[in-house]
Amino acid sequence: MAVKRASQVKKSVWLTPPPSRGRRAPRATGAGGAGGLDREVIVAATVRLLDEQGEAKFSMRALATRLDVTPMSLYWYVADKDDLLELALDVVSGEMELPRPDDGLDWQDGLRALAVSWRAAMLAHPWAVRMYNDYLNIGPNSVRFSARALEVARSSPLSEDDAMSALSAIFQYAYGFTANEVNWNEKAKAAGTTEEGLIAEITEAVLQVPSIAESGALTERPTDSEQLLRERHFQRALDWMLAGMAAGLAGAAT
Repeated sequence: MAVKRASQVKKSVWLTPPPSRGRRAPRATGAGGAGGLDREVIVAATVRLLDEQGEAKFSMRALATRLDVTPMSLYWYVADKDDLLELALDVVSGEMELPRPDDGLDWQDGLRALAVSWRAAMLAHPWAVRMYNDYLNIGPNSVRFSARALEVARSSPLSEDDAMSALSAIFQYAYGFTANEVNWNEKAKAAGTTEEGLIAEITEAVLQVPSIAESGALTERPTDSEQLLRERHFQRALDWMLAGMAAGLAGAAT
């Protein structure tokens, strides 16, 4: 007989009841303070630990050490590590500043503001961009962000289908661009250098290949910092995407 597996949806921390063992949780005696340990304290500590060490080194034991409690005491509040990571990801979503309806922004500026805010939150918490596709993102902060994004898209002259396509284009772009930024930044840190230093090192190595050296493709290097270049490229590509959406509207009207 085939074993019936639990669906991914039912595994979400937002759709399952919190752990219950039939009695009250023990009082914390460490950094959480006597009786001061709760889910909010645990999740906040999780975010800080992820920011400092990244998700690869994160463990329930490391978190318990940070909170000065026993690892088992954490399981009174969360079922497992996945629950904690999903909760932490929603905290990051809560940091995203949303354009307000009374800001006076048109739909294009509203989409830009959402993309910029999403990217800023992910750059502040690099581990989050790698987890973004691993979880359903249906926590209260994530839903709040998604709902506002839908409102902005639907305030445009775009049809419903095109409005959803616009959202998809903007956020797929923001995700890919930001994931690449995080990747380069972390590779530079692992190499003990800056992004400019890492790119210079790679460029020098690649120029040893005769065909590349002869092409002259890498002889001119930008003088601006990588951070400034990426900011400019991110915004400029958004300009083109949003202009293309407006041009599509104009073309449909003729």
